[in-house]
Amino acid sequence: MTAVTFFTLYHTWDRYDYDYHWILGFLTFISTIATPLFFVVAGYLDAQSRHGSRWQLGKIKAVVVVFLFWMTVYYLWEPYQRGYLIQPWFVFTFIVIYTFHPLIEWLSQRRRLFFGVIFALLVFAYGYDLLSALYPEKHLLSLAPQYRLWTWLLFYLTGQIFFDPLVSAWISKDKVVKAAIAAIPVIYLFTWFYERHFFFALFKADRNAFILTGSQIYILIVALVIAANGVRFRRNIEFKEAILAAVSKTMTGVYILHYSVFHLLTSLIPVTSLTTKLLLIGLTFVASVLISMLALSHSTVKKIITL
Repeated sequence: MTAVTFFTLYHTWDRYDYDYHWILGFLTFISTIATPLFFVVAGYLDAQSRHGSRWQLGKIKAVVVVFLFWMTVYYLWEPYQRGYLIQPWFVFTFIVIYTFHPLIEWLSQRRRLFFGVIFALLVFAYGYDLLSALYPEKHLLSLAPQYRLWTWLLFYLTGQIFFDPLVSAWISKDKVVKAAIAAIPVIYLFTWFYERHFFFALFKADRNAFILTGSQIYILIVALVIAANGVRFRRNIEFKEAILAAVSKTMTGVYILHYSVFHLLTSLIPVTSLTTKLLLIGLTFVASVLISMLALSHSTVKKIITL
């Protein structure tokens, strides 16, 4: 949902500026967790079992197939060129992750070393973000945030470490969950003032300069995962979990399809107000989920919308 909100607002084609109203600006801000959270969840899911070379090659093949298919559609079908293109950096990052996945699994068996690697990546991400903001003219520091491979590796490894038995037991404690829930609004508020007043000039100069993707956002993602991990259904548990499981399987498809769905909806429903824009965001999410569910039901079609 955050990916749908972030991309449909930030890259809208209907010229209804995303910061026209404070609600749109607020939704954009709280949705910056979209891609980092995607990598954390991917790391957590991949950590739930041991994998061999066949799985490793299968994952690489899946990433390449999805990328090549949608790149072909993008360049051959003119209407889709108004849609969202699968980014090369996204594909490259996952190919690197799955190429070196045996090393990641080796690290996961050595808890202290694993924590050390994650901490080193976190410090490096903080340092690089800060230096790139202070010295924007330096060529070595001018890499766009999405191409900073170590950042996405950091989030993926964090997802992996959440599955560690010791870590899993700790984040499940009631006091830890409550602390995480209480911390989320504080972290968001701090991040808002941090970006708006300290690095606002940088953001105005380079609209892609979300320097917090590799720093404060990391703390926010950790708090969100801990808080979500503490959620428990009290009634109709099986029914709610079944719905959640069905919808969750569509998320990669939603990520791939949502912007094209949004463009189609905006061509049918003119955006004339804030209410219309918010309605379109909701419709985009629901329609993308339903289309993805339909695609996943076909053994061949599902290969182009899932990793």
